[in-house]
Amino acid sequence: MGGNLINYPGDCGTPTADLLTVKLLLNSIISTPNAKFMTLDLKDFYLMTPMKRYEYFRMKLELFPQDVIDRYDLSNKVDRNGNVHCEVRRGMYGLPQAGIIAQELLQERLQKAGYTQSKITPGYWKHKWRPISFTLVVDDFGIKYIGKEHVYHLLKALKEHYEV
Repeated sequence: MGGNLINYPGDCGTPTADLLTVKLLLNSIISTPNAKFMTLDLKDFYLMTPMKRYEYFRMKLELFPQDVIDRYDLSNKVDRNGNVHCEVRRGMYGLPQAGIIAQELLQERLQKAGYTQSKITPGYWKHKWRPISFTLVVDDFGIKYIGKEHVYHLLKALKEHYEV
């Protein structure tokens, strides 16, 4: 998707942990008795996030693979210039807003499980009462926890919606 050609009216900035935040979390782990560290990655985090505002593009028919042309009968949907017009309804690579819409959906989902992102430190999350916190950089989690049951709680919350 030609992100440089999209005029998205909202803020596309995504709160993500910086190096200092990650270092502070790691320092906290080694200085907290019984604390453990774990990393997680969400597969295809930016892909398939539902969009409230759809995007549109056109692409030459000749650029589509033949099986896609056949499956969607694209030969009958070509304009006079040889383009197929497409509507994007879910997040995909190249969309400037892909990061923020994925982040907002993650925030909504994790909030239901008791996790909130810091209002002061971007990319730093914690549970309201469980001894667990984490940094988030794009789709990578660095997690500090005390007790496996607490990290399993986070895993369960994430696995409801994502491939972890």
